[in-house]
Amino acid sequence: MRFKFAIVRSVEIFIGITMMVFGGCGFDHSRGTASSDTNSAGAENDTDVVRYRELPVHYKIASTIPAEFHADIRAGFSSWNEATGVEIFVYDGIKSLQDDQLAPDFTVNENVVLQTNRSGQLAADAAQGSDGGPGPLARTYLKGATKIMDADVYLFEFDTYFVNGRPDTGDIYSLESVVAHEAGHILFGSDHSSDEESIMTAVLYPKDNPKEKLGPSQSDADRFEAVYADLIE
Repeated sequence: MRFKFAIVRSVEIFIGITMMVFGGCGFDHSRGTASSDTNSAGAENDTDVVRYRELPVHYKIASTIPAEFHADIRAGFSSWNEATGVEIFVYDGIKSLQDDQLAPDFTVNENVVLQTNRSGQLAADAAQGSDGGPGPLARTYLKGATKIMDADVYLFEFDTYFVNGRPDTGDIYSLESVVAHEAGHILFGSDHSSDEESIMTAVLYPKDNPKEKLGPSQSDADRFEAVYADLIE
């Protein structure tokens, strides 16, 4: 059986004086599979550590996401709590939004998971390093440089990638896995892990693939403890 995989792509863009760090999962059909394309998280210097401003990180789920998917989304965040034994992410309920309210302007100072059936290609095209290929599975928008102040997770082409499957392969991706990965971007910025067991590698596999990852590895837990040591003592 030939397995297809999704990739995480992280880039940065400046809008006025606000830096938005983008992390997303995209495909490159030119190679028949997916490819990785990663840039810097935009740290101010080599010694800066990118992390969220405080713990715990509170988040909401947009009202536009059907209720039957909420448990999987919450499981993705909770997997970090379970892996570390720390209450990292706290669910704060539903954020009331309309279908077309997809910009960060509608979720200021709130960390929200949103969905749309639109392609993420417009966001990819606007980002440095975009290859112009098909749009991403998901993209995390982070406001800040080394201190992340605000974050939103956007799930693109929701029915295709998470409900019905890709028309070319039939692949369906796990919301739990994708959200767990994007939650890692909230914690660490756009960096990825070189540990093949990590949820933060550049490669995410679809459901039923033996290499599918549903949560953080020990290396992810260790990384969290190192980066947030002063906040969990």
